[in-house]
Amino acid sequence: MWSIHIDPHVWENPLQFQPERFLHENSEKFDFIGNNFEYLPFGSGRRVCPGIPLAEKMVMYLLATLVHTYEWGLPEGQKIDLSEKFGIVMRKETPLIAVPYHK
Repeated sequence: MWSIHIDPHVWENPLQFQPERFLHENSEKFDFIGNNFEYLPFGSGRRVCPGIPLAEKMVMYLLATLVHTYEWGLPEGQKIDLSEKFGIVMRKETPLIAVPYHK
């Protein structure tokens, strides 16, 4: 798996930490379960990580903890933009940026 993640035929600058490579329009093709062989963080097939269900639950728990622990607001001087971008599902045209404030 390590050699796949540093393969220069698959990734441009594979040795640099660039999480934004998964944020472009093709990011839907990458999943963490192991169906895409360019990106295998939890393994694949019979050797898939048995902790995937726990990891999925922990992400929800972490998100709930963040929502419960902090007051959330907009950055100074910004308003919520409710414009939409059409697709298979409706999305916000400009992403929402939320700032946590400790209660």
